[in-house]
Amino acid sequence: MKQRKLRRYSIFVEAKIESNDFRVHGVAVNFSYKGVGVCCLTPLAPKSEVSLTFYFNDEQGAVHSESVNGIIRWAKNFGHLQTGGIEFSEEISEENHFVILSHIEMAKEFEG
Repeated sequence: MKQRKLRRYSIFVEAKIESNDFRVHGVAVNFSYKGVGVCCLTPLAPKSEVSLTFYFNDEQGAVHSESVNGIIRWAKNFGHLQTGGIEFSEEISEENHFVILSHIEMAKEFEG
């Protein structure tokens, strides 16, 4: 496994992870510009190509979703939880992933 170069920022949002073989709901716990760490109750399959959908709540209570494709790079059992690292298969862009990028930028300012 190659070492990650980009810092991950703590952002907790609901996530749906889908492939041809499974659909999992969980929580994204950290983001970088290249990937995301997730926790869920269902085991994840490394090397699986997945579609990720993230659900962000705004200050008015509205839910905004954004999707990105990725590959599960690792999965690990953590007590009763399953954790995993998913590398984005595409570059996240302001045009298609504005909410994801804005949350990373806010966390970056907060975490320093």
